[in-house]
Amino acid sequence: MQSETQAIAGLFYDGVLQPQAWHAAMDAMCTRLQAGVFHSFTLDESSAPTPESAGNLEQFGLHARHMAEYETQHAGNDPRLAATLRLATGGVMLDHEHFSAREALRNPVYADWLIPLGLKHTAGTVVRLEGSALDIISFMRPRDARPYSADDKRFIERLVPDIARAAKLRARMVTLSRSAHLGMAALDSLRQGIVVVDAQCRIHHANAAAERLLALPGALGAQHGRLRCAVGTAHERLEQLVRGACATPAKAGAIALTDGPQRLVAAVLPLQASHAWAGMQAPMALVVAAMPGAASSLDPRLVGDMLGLSPTETRLALLLAAGKTVKDFAAIEGMSWHTARSHHKNLLRKTGCRRQTELVQLLQTLQFA
Repeated sequence: MQSETQAIAGLFYDGVLQPQAWHAAMDAMCTRLQAGVFHSFTLDESSAPTPESAGNLEQFGLHARHMAEYETQHAGNDPRLAATLRLATGGVMLDHEHFSAREALRNPVYADWLIPLGLKHTAGTVVRLEGSALDIISFMRPRDARPYSADDKRFIERLVPDIARAAKLRARMVTLSRSAHLGMAALDSLRQGIVVVDAQCRIHHANAAAERLLALPGALGAQHGRLRCAVGTAHERLEQLVRGACATPAKAGAIALTDGPQRLVAAVLPLQASHAWAGMQAPMALVVAAMPGAASSLDPRLVGDMLGLSPTETRLALLLAAGKTVKDFAAIEGMSWHTARSHHKNLLRKTGCRRQTELVQLLQTLQFA
């Protein structure tokens, strides 16, 4: 039995990234348990249940409408579900251990839904409990089969720890996938060109605006998969900024690019270590290319998070971008000129800007309005 459970557990781990492997693992459990159908679904207070079902569906005439009927009409009165939820996570529920055959026949879930479909005996368990979300799997045998045995229960119990670990990884991958999809859609809606590069300026991702920009002759382009500036001296500065953004400690910076009528400001920002892309190939940098413009509508939290600034330094940066001076900042904040100058020096140091004009260009590029 150990080799059998190991093989099935391996399929569950493969199923973290491959849905077909997850279904193959559930089908393998169905075969071992002599079950006709498995039912897998997630209950979450923040969203509707997301069911998965498979097995010998055609044999039992089980279709999507039957599962929808269960979710909407029967789940709330299902004694099997109630019995499963009373157990600790990983505990295995065999329905005949919790209520008699007579009690089952009196329940509408059995009498009106399960038995008419040719099913009856059920084994179920909660394999994941995270926050308000829990994953439940169950296996249903044909109505003329024998109830699940103690050996069947031990078989499920041996697999539950591996299923639980795989289920957590699978849920996180789904969350990452959804976040990545939304993030990509958001990036593609921006008018700024966003390019993700490594320390050697190799391009790993470009949003729609960046792809349009790089495809045209101009101050910024791509050559052999690398981000390049048309002018050699500007490219040297870009490479320097990218290396600085990928260094430890990382620094942000900006460069003004001009090629005929085209004027661009390219901001180079460190990619946060917590970002999904950073784990793929660290270190990485974000290059944000945009036409120069006002920065009055910048979100202070965005500026502080992206550039690693304190709230005071963020306020100073936004005032400078709006055309104010360090003296204006000192007066507004009610601090001495010496203290304001110290904040100014820290601001330039943290952003990697050598002059105040570079800082203003950097902030102008970050305006996403």
